[in-house]
Order: sequence, then C-alpha cells, then structure tokens
Amino acid sequence: MKTFRCIVTAALIYHSTAVMAQSNAKMQTTTCKNEIGVDVANILTFLSKKNESYLINYKRHFSEKHTLRTGLNLDWSTSQDGHKTIGVKSGYERGFPIVSDHWKLHYGLDASFLYQTNNFQSNKKLRYGLSPIIGFSYFPVRRFSISTEMGINFFYTDYRKPASFDPEDSKNVWDINIGSVGMLVVSYHF
Repeated sequence: MKTFRCIVTAALIYHSTAVMAQSNAKMQTTTCKNEIGVDVANILTFLSKKNESYLINYKRHFSEKHTLRTGLNLDWSTSQDGHKTIGVKSGYERGFPIVSDHWKLHYGLDASFLYQTNNFQSNKKLRYGLSPIIGFSYFPVRRFSISTEMGINFFYTDYRKPASFDPEDSKNVWDINIGSVGMLVVSYHF
C-alpha cells in the first residue's frame, strides 16, 4: 500500500509539472518582448514638431507590466545657417490592461538629454530633464499599437556662448512645462 501511494504521488507531481510548463509557455508566446515605434505626428508636415517628442522609440518588455523605454531624436543640417540636434531619453514604464486586451494604460518616468549647436556660431545648448508621463495604447491587432501620452517636463538648460562677454548669454535655466501633447506613436511589437 505504501508503494502504491508513492507511485500515485510521483505521478501527480509529474503531471502537475507538465501542466504548469505548458501554461507558462503559452503566456510567453502571447506577450511580445520588443517594440519599435515612430512618432507620426513629427513626420506629418501640417503638425508642428515638438522638441520633447522623440521620432524613434524602442521598448523592451520584461513582463506584461514592466517596460524599459528609450527614444532618439536627430536633426542634422549641413547648410550654413543650420543646426545639429541630438536628443535621447531613457526611462521606465508600467502598464495595465483596461477594458479589454485592446486597451492599455501606462505611466512612467523618463530621463532625457539634448545637445544642440549652430553651424555658424560656437553656441551650444545642453538640456537635462526628468518627465513623469501617463498615456494609453490601443491594439487593433496583436502586433501593432497606436499610443499617445503626456507628461510634465522638468528641464535644466545650460546655454554656452563662449564668444559673448555678457554673463546673461551663458546662464542656466530651469523650465517646467507640459509636454508630448499631440504625440501619436505607431508601434510594431515583436
């Protein structure tokens, strides 16, 4: 009788392990780990370009709720009166499905850096920032999403004008504004 109990217990443990392994595999295939997105509001010419909005965005999903996010904005001109601008951001996002699997609410925090210089002057602009954000995403199909968000930007800007003798031209400025309003990101999940 004791051997029979040991065999039944071992069979049940083996069976429950196999069932749990199958359920975990199913969960991993339904969640995409990577997401790449483009801000189409910056591409459309009839809308104004937002400096705090990033053209290319990448997200790495560690689970359904936890995501690391990055963004890149690049504006490069070789003309005499042009400028060079590089903007990067990195942050954390937490998401929650709402209503159904097609809608998702997210909030998070981004840290950003912007470098801008003019081609005809030695002026430089360095901007550091923190931005708490809130937004939502709509998934018409599993692999594509349309999202928007808004946030409050806390920026510290360092202006550097070495050719100027006026101390006001090389001052540091704090800015607080509402940002990313009008941002519309189309993303592909893989």
